[in-house]
Amino acid sequence: MELKKSNVNAQKNKKYTLMAWIMALLVLAVTIPLNLLAEQLDVNWDLTPNKLYTLTDATTNLLDSLDKPVDIYLLEPLEKIADEPETSALYRALLQYDSYENINLITFDPETEPQKLTELNPDGTFNLTEGDFLVKCGDMVKRIPGKMIYQYEYNDAGEVTAAYFRGENYITGAIKTVSEGTMPGVYFLTGHGELGKEGYSRLCTNLANYNYTSADLNLMTADAVPEDCAIVLIAAPTTDITAAEKEKLQAFLDKGGNISFLMSPNPEKVKYKNIEDLMLEYCLAMRYDRVYETDSSQHISNDPYTFMVNLVSPADEDQPDMTSGLQNSALVPYMRNCRSLYSVFGANYSELTLGTLMVSNNTAVGEIYGGTDEDPEETKGQEMILAEYAMDPTRNDSKIVVFGDASFISDEYVSSEYLTVPTFLFLSTITWMYNSDIDMSIADKEKTYDYMLLNSEAEANSILYVFGAAPLVIAAIGIVVWARRRNS
Repeated sequence: MELKKSNVNAQKNKKYTLMAWIMALLVLAVTIPLNLLAEQLDVNWDLTPNKLYTLTDATTNLLDSLDKPVDIYLLEPLEKIADEPETSALYRALLQYDSYENINLITFDPETEPQKLTELNPDGTFNLTEGDFLVKCGDMVKRIPGKMIYQYEYNDAGEVTAAYFRGENYITGAIKTVSEGTMPGVYFLTGHGELGKEGYSRLCTNLANYNYTSADLNLMTADAVPEDCAIVLIAAPTTDITAAEKEKLQAFLDKGGNISFLMSPNPEKVKYKNIEDLMLEYCLAMRYDRVYETDSSQHISNDPYTFMVNLVSPADEDQPDMTSGLQNSALVPYMRNCRSLYSVFGANYSELTLGTLMVSNNTAVGEIYGGTDEDPEETKGQEMILAEYAMDPTRNDSKIVVFGDASFISDEYVSSEYLTVPTFLFLSTITWMYNSDIDMSIADKEKTYDYMLLNSEAEANSILYVFGAAPLVIAAIGIVVWARRRNS
């Protein structure tokens, strides 16, 4: 009887062993071909909860309706971002963009292939670095700085704890912009002694990098401000605008337009009545003076008219912040040949959003300079406003910005190391007045980073045991159990 029972157990073991081998072979027979097929077809499944690796409906709907060829240039080899876990979301997104008929993805290394960079940017209009994008459709070109593609969060140790992929919103917005031909324009008003666009060519290059076109505008001959105009720039006029021009600019503001006044001091006996009327509609005003610094430690040597200034933080969180990034830099802000400004309490004061951007020290003096006032007084013993802004929500959020000078953005002075800060501040006001990036309302996609803090070597060894030695011990126990059952 005992022999018969042993034979039965042996047959059962052989049967179970055979079935185990058959199952293992079946798994291998199915899994290996499936993996090889998936690799050949480049099949991927996005199992992330926020669809990190999948284009949103907003993008696919735009790409499905696209009827013009659009080139996406990436100044970086595609293989480089493919191999980096940090840029995996960008890599997958670019492959999906490229799969559409009217999208052509072109990537190259600007260091090893400088001729391609020259062909792409022959006149040096765009300030391009590795990782930047250019999106092009016909003559329309939009630049996307590479640093805008991701936003990172760090812990106290400086380690990345989370990354937000923002690239889809910017790339899709750029495709929409260039395919529809809707680049916003900055127009330089002419006809009143202004330099016009030619005197600000370096600024125009900067505007192109911020994705704005630029052109001159003569409202004495034009019927109205052009439809594609985002901002009218009135820079250092030596005479006032006409009443007819003021009406055209008021109509532009009523539709949500924006005006930037850069009112350099003028020694002539000129009254800017119509320009001042436009400012007063936003409770802003200017003096007919020129500011100089009495403290020699606050101005450059032998030039009290080029002096240190202070940037002003927003008074509350509802106001736009155009200064904090510059305040945190190591650069010292200066202004030159500047008039002072002030605000007035008009009937619509409470409806406006007003703010100060830049002030002098209280050791500066505003000396009388030009104008037609019969009994002018100089300003001293106080901080003087040198740049300010206002927004009117009752006029479709139209905005105006006033600087007491225009020379700091002119070709003659824009390269001065002293005037770097006000130049960047001015560019910040341009972005505030009209952001050239179309917001496709595509939410940032978060990629979280798992990390483990180990307090001691013993704790580290314990972790290594759990994840390293423990599986080996379990496997060994399984082999022993199998061997004993096999011989039983």
